[in-house]
Amino acid sequence: MVTGGEQMVCVTGAGGFIGSWLVKELLHRGYAVRAAVRDPEGRKNAHLHALERAKRRLSLHRADVLDCNSLRAAFNLCDGVFHVASPVSDDPELLPTAIEGTKNVINAAADMGIKRVVFTSSYGAAHMNPNRRSDQTLDETCWSDLEFCKQTQNWYCYAKTVAEKTATEEASKRGVQLLVVVPAVTVGEMLQPTLNASVYRVATYMRGTKSAYPNAVAAYVDVRDVARAHALVYEHPDARGRYLCIGSVLHRSEFVRLLRELFPQYPITTRCEDNSKPMVKPYQFSVQRLEALGMQFTPLKESLYKTVISLQDKGHLPAISPRSALKPATANRSTTMVTGRSEQMVCVTGAGGFIGSWLVKELLHRGYFVRGAMREPADIKNAHLHVLDGAREGLSLYRADVLDRNSLRAAFALCDGVFHVASPVSNDPELLPAAIEGTKNVINAAADMGVKRVVFTSSYGAVHMNPNRRSDQIIDESCWSDLEFCKQTQMLAERTAMEEASKRGVNLLVVVPAVTVGEMLQPTLNASVHRVATYMMGTKSAYPNAVAAYVDVRGRYLCIGSVLHRSEFVRLLRELFPQYPITSRTVISLQDKGHLPAAISRRSAL
Repeated sequence: MVTGGEQMVCVTGAGGFIGSWLVKELLHRGYAVRAAVRDPEGRKNAHLHALERAKRRLSLHRADVLDCNSLRAAFNLCDGVFHVASPVSDDPELLPTAIEGTKNVINAAADMGIKRVVFTSSYGAAHMNPNRRSDQTLDETCWSDLEFCKQTQNWYCYAKTVAEKTATEEASKRGVQLLVVVPAVTVGEMLQPTLNASVYRVATYMRGTKSAYPNAVAAYVDVRDVARAHALVYEHPDARGRYLCIGSVLHRSEFVRLLRELFPQYPITTRCEDNSKPMVKPYQFSVQRLEALGMQFTPLKESLYKTVISLQDKGHLPAISPRSALKPATANRSTTMVTGRSEQMVCVTGAGGFIGSWLVKELLHRGYFVRGAMREPADIKNAHLHVLDGAREGLSLYRADVLDRNSLRAAFALCDGVFHVASPVSNDPELLPAAIEGTKNVINAAADMGVKRVVFTSSYGAVHMNPNRRSDQIIDESCWSDLEFCKQTQMLAERTAMEEASKRGVNLLVVVPAVTVGEMLQPTLNASVHRVATYMMGTKSAYPNAVAAYVDVRGRYLCIGSVLHRSEFVRLLRELFPQYPITSRTVISLQDKGHLPAAISRRSAL
């Protein structure tokens, strides 16, 4: 697979909405980037210099798509070209810039020996066809009808359709491998200072200048996803042809409803232009080709939130705080530290497990957008995550395996932080790689995707297993288990995490919980609660002469609630449930999940 390490690429239209994010994505992946713009010294391109890695890997070059010589100069020494530049306008006088400009880019690339070009088309080149059946799925085989575009004077869609077909013809003639990304209406955070066409559409609703919305549907996608799609198709050796890039298709009424829900203080219309006709139904679409390359799309609500915050930050809208409902919290948790507000997206590995489920719940409660990384997102054992408060707006599930670094990168893309919870709770030595190599992969995948802060779930098993520790010595974060004494998996994983984080410049935080008990959110029985269940069921005829540390599931930072002898542990259980020995919360949870008969109610003393 192509990677950025030794590659130089050129991006036309680099200062625009999509172009800026594409430059950012390519720099992040390690490419040296030449930004082709009409005015390299112009203020509207100054934001490019502030991008991470721009100082060493970005250069701006003066170029005009109607000037082949300037394009050749910009493409000199490049391995690939991303052609993003195109007017977004229905002015027919701009047709040559879109069509002839695209032809020039392909030929200039071929002249300079470049064999791979990625072209930014538009879903305007795919969906404008009155003859497409309402039940027909929009995919890469669909094209807009040129005569219909002319009749309706939709010159933008006409230009993009002709430009894409021109690019395909020229690339075929010149032996250039052409890859085409076909994005929908693109929204999200602006890096550039000026207002672009698609974000301007959002601004008109926010300002109340749109008194009514049309009875129409449209397709939308996040700008970060569009940038990533360009990189994915360029890097994948088997990528060919068109790739539809759509996150969602919805009626305009649903679009404005989302905006009103996020920002109720703004004068967003509730009126449809034409209520006399039946509401137009959203059409089906397929993005299977792009998903096969590892693409996963951002929820539209998140994209719209970032769009409006960006409009506020750039001074295009008065700053009115978003509705607190986006942060599904009821308690007042004021803090001067990092907070969830939707600027933060985090990923949780092992999100469907005992601790992972509660962590997802807590993060949603604090207002984060959460990606749950797990091996089988569609498995029924993960279904409980979808009913958590705030999950509909703030949670998405991603297929990932800790032994597959590429799947981790896909899950961590665009994230600000990672919580690594996934780890086998077992004494099976064959599972060592999942704990140790898996942790190493998580740290490196996080570093690969620019994530600077990782929280790792260790275990007090990595702390207390040391026969040389004095009985009067206090266990704290300086304590480590003795490897030779136990060959402790979690300890190896924690030390591996620290070593990798130090190498890759990742800020690693480690939580070291004790035996964790409490209410289960997940339907399946986990190891620590199973220990409680064995006492409840009477399968434990005697308890060991031993002590252990315990903590509630809702709680290098040692995380221990209490340390007590097992006799005290079972005494507490008998006191709470005379016929059973266990903490109340876990007992009720075991009964609710069907792991115990609910024959005995909680003691009234609780």
